[in-house]
Amino acid sequence: MIGVTMSLRDVQSVLLSMFYEDTILLGHSLESDLRSLKIIHSTVVDTAIVFPHRLGLPYKRALKTLMAEFARKIIQDSEEGHDSLEDAVSCVELMMWRIKEDMKIKERKK
Repeated sequence: MIGVTMSLRDVQSVLLSMFYEDTILLGHSLESDLRSLKIIHSTVVDTAIVFPHRLGLPYKRALKTLMAEFARKIIQDSEEGHDSLEDAVSCVELMMWRIKEDMKIKERKK
C-alpha cells in the first residue's frame, strides 16, 4: 500500500495504549472495525445492537437512518464520504437519546 507508514501492529499498539479492559467503546457496527484491527474488547456499546433491525441479525440499521429517525438529523450527507467524527458524535447522541427514553419509561412505571 502506497504511503502507508504504520503496520497493523503499530496501529494496535497505539489503540491499546488509549484504552483499558474496562474502557467502554461506543460505536456503530464495531465488530467490523475490531475484526479488521484484530482486537478483542469485551466492554462495547454498539448502536447497531441497541437499535436493532426489525428483521433481527444479521440485518442492521444504518447509522444515517438511525440519526434521521431518532435524532431528526441528517448525517453522512457530504460528497467527501463519511466523517468519522460525525459518526462518533452521532453514536453518542443516539445513546443519550436511548437513555433519556428509557428513563421516561422507567418513571412512568413508578
